[in-house]
Amino acid sequence: MLVNNGGLPRRLPSLPVPVEGESFPSWLSRAAADWQIAPGRAAQALGLECHPGYAGVRPLWFGTALTRRGLQGVGAATGLDEHVIEAMQLSRYAGTVLDFTRHDQPAQREESHTRLRNREWALFTSSRACPQCLAFAPVWPLWWRLGVAAVCPEHHVLLVDTCRQCHARLGSGYAGQPRGLTTRYEISDLDRCNNRRPASRRRKAGLCSQKLAALPTVPVPAELADLQQRILDIADGGPARVAGSPVTAAEFFAALRFTAAVVRLVATTDEIDACATLPDTAAAAFTADQQERERASRGGAGSQLQASPPSAAHAAAVLALSAPALLAPDPGTCQSFLAPWMDRAVALRRTPGKSDPLRPIPRPVCLDPLLRAAALPASRVAGVLARRPQSLPSFTADHLPHLADADDYTELLARHLPGTAATSGRRLAALALARLAGAVSWQQAATELAMDPAKAARVTNTLVQRISDAGAFWQDIERLGARTVERSLTDYAARRRMLAALTTVPHAVLFEVCHPLGHDVTVQRRRHAAAWIWQYFTGGDVREAPAYAPDLWIPASRSSVREGGRRFATWLPEAVARRLTAYGQALLDSPTSGKTAA
Repeated sequence: MLVNNGGLPRRLPSLPVPVEGESFPSWLSRAAADWQIAPGRAAQALGLECHPGYAGVRPLWFGTALTRRGLQGVGAATGLDEHVIEAMQLSRYAGTVLDFTRHDQPAQREESHTRLRNREWALFTSSRACPQCLAFAPVWPLWWRLGVAAVCPEHHVLLVDTCRQCHARLGSGYAGQPRGLTTRYEISDLDRCNNRRPASRRRKAGLCSQKLAALPTVPVPAELADLQQRILDIADGGPARVAGSPVTAAEFFAALRFTAAVVRLVATTDEIDACATLPDTAAAAFTADQQERERASRGGAGSQLQASPPSAAHAAAVLALSAPALLAPDPGTCQSFLAPWMDRAVALRRTPGKSDPLRPIPRPVCLDPLLRAAALPASRVAGVLARRPQSLPSFTADHLPHLADADDYTELLARHLPGTAATSGRRLAALALARLAGAVSWQQAATELAMDPAKAARVTNTLVQRISDAGAFWQDIERLGARTVERSLTDYAARRRMLAALTTVPHAVLFEVCHPLGHDVTVQRRRHAAAWIWQYFTGGDVREAPAYAPDLWIPASRSSVREGGRRFATWLPEAVARRLTAYGQALLDSPTSGKTAA
């Protein structure tokens, strides 16, 4: 490469003029053909900054964004204005279709290019193409390299992805190694594929000779071509609307990507077949991608809902299926499309062993209110509560025990939870009362009750699935809450705090009632008595009593301790129960109960 005194390439005597909207790889190929040299040599003549340490020519961020040094080199060699050179890079679409804001400058971090390729909807080492456009002139528009490129608005055909002769993606002749340009082969005929073909037994290494104009195409309806043009206008900074409201181009494409993920996840065969603007080829490609994603046992770029459309046909399906919702004239119409999709997405979340596949995808701000209104809550049971007209009851979570009253549970709620242990069902009832009191989730209900989160999660994740009639369940929970108010409200939270240190009952308290009955007062009996008092006044699970803390019973097993507690409750004489009740009430009435309960 010839350079001037400033270290920049010398001005070249002649070069092709960039066409408005042309991609940089297309222009470089035309320049190389005009100069009768290989593309790699042309890149060197232009002063593109390349990877050091590679035998081939591998420009940094080729066709995506030029480094500062590369931009200066191309400008010095060609005399082109910087804005003309930068307009041929994919970075032209930064802030509309593409988001480059989370990456460092190309010159500093070339490895971030890989992360960019994995996330953004663009073709970074190839291009789609319209054979009829290329038959007119060997100019490859930049927008053909966008993930949303699907249809030629002029010729009303699907864009072509791969060459039928070499079976490689079109425009990937420079990508034999990632973004590597050949220095061996001149491109003498721009009307041909020119992808690099490796040597085999039947042929020498060289360039693919497929005539681009001869590649077969698939016609599409005019409506789909018009939709493609509308998308491109927005990509170029034109006005954009979602559900009738004006948005920025970046917000529009964020909404498109989210909607595309939803339709990839839940679109039915009937919906795909009913899309009149979608050619059979595009419908088949979209359905095949859905099936492949369902078969994938793990993630991967091919199965991710956020991945760039893998083909023009798939992109066409994404646009055609998403457009009725995104481009709806008003929020109500948009929501009518979103509601059934979100209902199906919620159903998938409730499938055993499945997580929410839409969770990693950011919800666009412009769609969030509509999505919230359209989507059923993730829980079938909690969803009914969310839709019930109600006012907050007069009780709070502080007025609730960890276990609902046993008789109330049997009478009102046991029928909703067939095959459920009473203790577990009573715990769920307490959590449901906390939801009724204003907790917006089961987790928050457990927090407000100061309940063991693991135990709360077990009952809410398992038992709610046994409820067949969620509406009737919440009606009976409201009846249970009414009974709580009728019996006068008790601050169970305060009782739990006051009795948190009650691990044993003093010997004298038990001796005065046990000795006349001929019963000994042992350390174990004093602890079982403390657990009984805690359960009686807090309405909690006796197994969670402070007296049954594991470190107090070493080396006894938890099962033997629980069995001892069960036998104590069975044995407990009425006189002893009255004495323990009086002692517990005295502790609660004492101003120092939290300190001297033991």
